[in-house]
Order: sequence, then structure tokens, then C-alpha cells
Amino acid sequence: MRVELEDVALEVEDHGEGVPFVLLHGFPLSSAMWTPIRTAVEQAARLITPDLRGFGASDKPAKGYAMEELAEDVVGLADALEIDRFVLGGHSMGGYVALRIAATYPERLAGLILVDSRAEADTPEGRQRRDAGIALIEDGKAAGFLDEFVGNLLGPSSKARAPRLFAELRGIAAEAGPHALTGCLAGMRDRPDSGALLPTLDVPALVVVGQEDFLTPPALSRAMAAALPKARLVEVPSAGHTPSMERPIPTAEAILAFLRENFLQPTDKARKRPR
Repeated sequence: MRVELEDVALEVEDHGEGVPFVLLHGFPLSSAMWTPIRTAVEQAARLITPDLRGFGASDKPAKGYAMEELAEDVVGLADALEIDRFVLGGHSMGGYVALRIAATYPERLAGLILVDSRAEADTPEGRQRRDAGIALIEDGKAAGFLDEFVGNLLGPSSKARAPRLFAELRGIAAEAGPHALTGCLAGMRDRPDSGALLPTLDVPALVVVGQEDFLTPPALSRAMAAALPKARLVEVPSAGHTPSMERPIPTAEAILAFLRENFLQPTDKARKRPR
């Protein structure tokens, strides 16, 4: 469905029942990255997966791509759907957006899930890589940039086991608007460090990372889980930066276990228990 916000319209999938769970995709993808786990997660939650502005089928305006601006879109979406508190999840850049929401609207968070993301700001080297990507795209070489970037999303096991995944991810990335690519690269480059925020987030949290993640190595996720007061860490074997696409079954199982442990009512738990 399409949800009209103040200055942008977002395409949103909203299905299932139970605790509201807003799940944000990473760069340069769309909510399609959650398709392999969607049906399973909807067993335990009302799963809401927007295409962030500039991506998928959402509007692609020329501006509005700072992490704080994307965060305001998500809060505006929750308001439009009349959702006060919700579990919030994000993959990679979606995790950066989630942390901005957590910093500004902590009262809205019932729980937090971070998938292959990080709390640290970009290093000087990371900022230079973002700038190089922006320059490539502005020089008309967005296709080459996406080819290389998407190649780094997959772990070695996935490249060997399921080479079709590159084409699937590359197809999703092709839907991104050029302004979204450059705007989000700049937004990620300039995002603040969220390290000091983590110990203040006293809600149930789940940190998921692919064991073969090249972009956000598992050591970063271990440190993030250790800093969160109520976090569980799950490392997905044989997965790189996109475990929902590479290893959907263990990824869905980790999210389901977290939701059921923390957010199902006792009667719901009894109903889900095998007879």
C-alpha cells in the first residue's frame, strides 16, 4: 500500500498480527530484501516493511536523505498507521536510521533489532570511500558503483552456493534513484557516532550478523551486543552482509525466537506450543 506523508509517499507492506514490528532495509536495496523471511515473521508480529524514500516503489525526491530525515519519515509512517510503540529493526543503513529514531524518540521503542549494522561513525577511510562513490555516481557511473557494492554484500559461501543472489540483489538495487544513492552515501558519511547511545537503550534487543560479513565484521556486532543492556547476539553461518537473502531460515528463526520470547502474550505462547 502507499502511505502519504508530509513531503513524500512511501510504499509499505503491512501484514500479520501481534506486536507492530517496523523493519527497515539497507542501502542500496528495498523492502524486497525481507521477502524470504516475511511469511515466517508474520506468524509472530504485524510486520511493516517500508521502501525508504528514494528506493523501491517509494517516491524518489531530490533531497531528504540524511539519516535523521529518513528517521522522521519512519516515525511519520508510524503516526500515519496509528502505532505508538513498536519493535524497530534495521539492516545496515536501516540500522543507522533505527538508531537515530532510538536517540530522538526512545519512548516509541518496544524493542530493537540490528542486522549487519554498526553504531560507530564512519572512519576517515570510510568517509573517503563514500565520497568516491558519490563522485562515481555523479559522473554517470552508477551502474559500475552498484556492481561493485552489491558484490560486497554477499559472503564467499553464498557466491559459491547461490550465484543467482547477485542478480537478485542487483535487480533490487537498480530501482534506487540516483539522488537516493548520492544522498544516502552523504547521509551515512555524516551520521553521528551512536556508541554512547547503546547503553541507554533499556529495551529487549537482538543483534544479527553474517559470519562472513565483509562490510560490518562480526566483531563490531559482538561489541554492539555487549553494549546494549538487554541484547542477544546471533551470528548466521555461511552468510555475508545480507543474511535475510543468503540464509533466510536461520535469520527468520532468530527473529521469531526474539519476538516470541519478548512480545507474545502468555496465551499466544501457549497457542504456539506444539501439542
